[in-house]
Amino acid sequence: MTDISLYIADALTIVSIILAVLYVIGFTKNGKAYRYFTCYLILVAVIQIIMYVYAGKKMNNIFLFHYYFIGQFIFLSLFYKELIQKKWVLYILVLVLIGLGTNYAIHPEIFNEYHTIGVSITQSIIVVYALIYYYQSLTGRNLFLLVNTGILLYFMTSILFFASGNLIIDLNLPKETQRYIGIVNQFLYFIFLVLIFIEWYRSHRVKLA
Repeated sequence: MTDISLYIADALTIVSIILAVLYVIGFTKNGKAYRYFTCYLILVAVIQIIMYVYAGKKMNNIFLFHYYFIGQFIFLSLFYKELIQKKWVLYILVLVLIGLGTNYAIHPEIFNEYHTIGVSITQSIIVVYALIYYYQSLTGRNLFLLVNTGILLYFMTSILFFASGNLIIDLNLPKETQRYIGIVNQFLYFIFLVLIFIEWYRSHRVKLA
């Protein structure tokens, strides 16, 4: 029987591309935070398209995961730098990138597996930024609150999913169990995408006129 998760993955890829296009339309009409988040959406769409092509050719695409989580960290750090207005976000960004670069230089074999430490650190930092912005929003700042909610919801759970990526492989869990774990992650990602769309529809769609 065809794996339903494959259909879900295809649908999520299409939705990711659509969201990137929607946000690109208003790229020049919005502020820096919007532009950085749009760059993040473009990155996600491009990576998913490439992964789709590799999967169709039955080629190993794990190495793309590294470009995904590092690019994600860069654009979302810049996104939150604009939202929370703290220069130290840039310092953390530079320090983490130096650390990751050093790690890759010393252990290049990491490209052939999930970088569990790297993704756990970068996504945990983004979650902290999201929590800080939630605190700031209590004083009146309300830009991208739905996106911020989606980031908290999806990233907090995906940290566990991606951090256990190598463990799932090493334990040789039944394919059925791996499938269910993947579907749960896909469902949470779908909710994230829905919140991103609602954010665009409520706060940015009218600016396109």
